Amino acid sequence: MIIMDKLTPDALVTFLWVAAALVAFILAVWSLIDHISKARKPKDDLAQWQRETDAKLANDKKRLDALEDGQRVMLRGVNALISHEINGNSVNKLLDSQKEIMDYLIEK
Repeated sequence: MIIMDKLTPDALVTFLWVAAALVAFILAVWSLIDHISKARKPKDDLAQWQRETDAKLANDKKRLDALEDGQRVMLRGVNALISHEINGNSVNKLLDSQKEIMDYLIEK
């Protein structure tokens, strides 16, 4: 009961003011942290989007490079056929082109 003896209306009002100030301080810190995290979110989202886009672009580059390699192989074969048709004696070119096309198809 020692505490009850010291509990005066002024002490109670002081305690409530201190408690209210403490709660206000905690809410202010919480609000500041919330605002900082919300301010960083667009930056973080943009960085994530950039990483995903870079990965997709790298994948697309690999696919395009593979398509270009395939087109080169096919064009060499067509060129060998045209050479054979023109001069009739490019059989070795045809065999080389056939081997190159088969190697490309097997590796793919």
